[in-house]
Amino acid sequence: MCHGMNNEQQAELERLKRVLAVAQRNGNELFIQNIEREIAAVQKGESSPLIEEYLTAEERASRGVHNQA
Repeated sequence: MCHGMNNEQQAELERLKRVLAVAQRNGNELFIQNIEREIAAVQKGESSPLIEEYLTAEERASRGVHNQA
């Protein structure tokens, strides 16, 4: 387990790593880049870049994601 990460963050990191492995096997470079961004954010304890980019403020609030912009 990474230091400073709660169980939910650790579980998310493990899911992202599995998805990354599939994307790498399939050679999907754009997907690989996006998943690597997600992994880096989770490891830093930050909000998901994809959620920040694609969800409205209301949707983020309903999911407990704080706007960091």
